[in-house]
Amino acid sequence: MSESAQVRADRYGNWMRPSSAGLFGLSLAALIVAGGGVVFAMLFMVSGKWQGMLVVLGLTAAVVLIGFVRFGGRTLAGKLTDWVSLARRRARGETLYVTGALSTLPPEVAERLPGVLLDVETVSGSDGLGRRYSLLHHKAVGQLAAVFGCAPNGAAMQDQAVVNGQVANFGQWVSSLSVEDGLTGATIVVDSASESSAGMVQAIKDTYVESAPEFASQVLGAAADTLPGRTSTVNVYATMVYDVETLAGSKNDLDAAVAEVAARMPSTSTSLASAGGNAVTPLVEHELSQIAELAYQPSRDQEMALDALEGLTVPRSWEHAGPEFFDDSAGRIVRHDGVASATVMMTVPPQSFIHARSFDALFGPNPKFLRKRVAIFYRPVDPGRGARTVDQQVKNAQWRMDTRRSRPTAYDRAARAVAEKTEEELAAGARLSMFSMMVTVTFADEEKAQREALHQLKMLMTPLMMEHRFVEHAGSAAFHITLPFGVLPWRYSAKPVWLEGAMD
Repeated sequence: MSESAQVRADRYGNWMRPSSAGLFGLSLAALIVAGGGVVFAMLFMVSGKWQGMLVVLGLTAAVVLIGFVRFGGRTLAGKLTDWVSLARRRARGETLYVTGALSTLPPEVAERLPGVLLDVETVSGSDGLGRRYSLLHHKAVGQLAAVFGCAPNGAAMQDQAVVNGQVANFGQWVSSLSVEDGLTGATIVVDSASESSAGMVQAIKDTYVESAPEFASQVLGAAADTLPGRTSTVNVYATMVYDVETLAGSKNDLDAAVAEVAARMPSTSTSLASAGGNAVTPLVEHELSQIAELAYQPSRDQEMALDALEGLTVPRSWEHAGPEFFDDSAGRIVRHDGVASATVMMTVPPQSFIHARSFDALFGPNPKFLRKRVAIFYRPVDPGRGARTVDQQVKNAQWRMDTRRSRPTAYDRAARAVAEKTEEELAAGARLSMFSMMVTVTFADEEKAQREALHQLKMLMTPLMMEHRFVEHAGSAAFHITLPFGVLPWRYSAKPVWLEGAMD
């Protein structure tokens, strides 16, 4: 057996979900509310007002149950507010987005992307290697997003030792996010589809040379004709998102921030290439527009491929990259340009070890979907705050074990072991990063196709032992967040990180 064949696949894991110490299964915030309610109830009891005591205890129990106890990953209060928000958006007509001549938008934005992408502009230029790029300026939050196209070879085409090395390099890249000045987040989007093979067939036939032997031409033609009707394709995009004010010292000095991002592009490309990205290049405006176009209309892949071969392609500008219509009034299912989509999001990381091939089925093309995007979000954590967070998690894990009425469970011991191991790794120079995952699938707007697609998506998520839930009331936002355009959810949320941990 060769040395390469003896190399085993490395295992990865040790994910930690920040949470408060809690007691009796309740979070810190729930305990504060419950404690306050008990104090007021005792005051009523001392004064002899028994009815008031019962009312306070009942209200406290209701608040804790509705606002802090999670059912399927969400509290009842969260589900209610989502439902009310969707109902209000329907009443205001905000769930239907129409572009073009029938749009009610001002003419200058009548064909733009919807939602948070409506106020995004492109800034183009050349980096230090002479490569053209187009940055996305998110004006509402003062951010610049640089999108890179990657061309990974795939684990199946490489020796295990090479794969292990690339995963280690990818881990180093993730670790470097926490110390890169001005970086607010990064995303990796794996966009897969089962596209038409018409473009490939036509490309093969276009290579015919009139002077070639007839037999060679026949063999090439027969090979092209035997290709399946659809071929699998996987595109990987890495997006780096920067804060304009941090880079330039002022949120109004966009030129200085653009110059800083452009100066970092060569080194970013190198680090992504070593992490398995292979040929890494920054994307330009018409390529970004094409990504949006195929996300809204997956069936256009054949038409676009044939047009490109015949030189009939007319690059679409960013200002005209929006869908013809987008409707998210139904909740879980959103409809756009004749097809439908749904998004599922991770709520708890995988509960078991994984290896480099664990996500192959999730990342790869699937015939049940017209298109599928897996988006992984990385949120850098300041080294100082990361150390404090992990130290607190070690204390919380020990607290939960000490306050158990009976013996500590295996889950309690495992949680403490994970926290302690994370603390040891940070002490040895590792960095802490927060991450999440969302998966958007697009399918035909038919009842049977919808049923098969949702069932297939559940089948892909379940083997990973990763808790997840469907996005039920914000389908439009979820759809656009999974596009590689640098929309970071936490930048549009007013809830601080410490409060997120206290609520769990």
